[in-house]
Amino acid sequence: MGTPLKNPPVYLTLAQVRFNPILKLADFLPSIQESFRQAGYPDFNRQHIVSIQLVAGEGQPPTPTPVQQERFLLGNVERTHTFILDGQSLTLQSTNYGRFETFSACFLEGLSIVHNAVKLAFTERVGLRYLDRVMPQAGETIDDYLVEQVQGLNSRLGGRALYSFTEAMNEVGNIKLLSRVAIQEGPLAVPPDIQLGNMQILDRFTSHVAISAILDNDGFVQAREAFSTKAVAEHLDAIHKVIGTAFKATATPYAFAAWDK
Repeated sequence: MGTPLKNPPVYLTLAQVRFNPILKLADFLPSIQESFRQAGYPDFNRQHIVSIQLVAGEGQPPTPTPVQQERFLLGNVERTHTFILDGQSLTLQSTNYGRFETFSACFLEGLSIVHNAVKLAFTERVGLRYLDRVMPQAGETIDDYLVEQVQGLNSRLGGRALYSFTEAMNEVGNIKLLSRVAIQEGPLAVPPDIQLGNMQILDRFTSHVAISAILDNDGFVQAREAFSTKAVAEHLDAIHKVIGTAFKATATPYAFAAWDK
């Protein structure tokens, strides 16, 4: 276990497992909700999400078809940890990460609750995602915090830089890593595919309204495997190490010194 930074830039962390479809999930919900409540997640909300799927008939072009999906949110009192459960996945979103070992154990506890209720057969995807906000203070610049490779072309184009975005996809063994860096001025931004709801983000991330960079590292293993909590834990640990390497390759020594004050 490494020593955590004193002021790490991570403002949101997600872990997710996709598993075999549970079409009658609602039938198990009372037992699942009660177990989560006893584990420290009494907040509960039910949501209906409408997504669009392209359905193609034989010899016909794809037709967009709305599909309604029900999902359940189970959170703690402080609104810093929220589990999102639907018929094919469990996700944990945290705005108070702490350290990996604690976060991973928290997610695995939630996954065990679901498995004990529905008896999961297999997993298809295990993922871990970190969102960091790099916030230069007075007298500092983004250059002090990020390596040149992720800063885009702004410095070479002249004028006032408004926005920069870089993206890279790498495969490390059986792990795919999607790394994005977005640099812009303004308040904290959350990627459009993430719904925070009523979750509480630390003030130091929301009060900064100036130039900043969002580091978005999303690692995952995609393969069908017989359900095993141990296997999921091993995947999360391996993904965490790959993301850690990417994070260290993106930030400068100056940044790590600043985050450790």
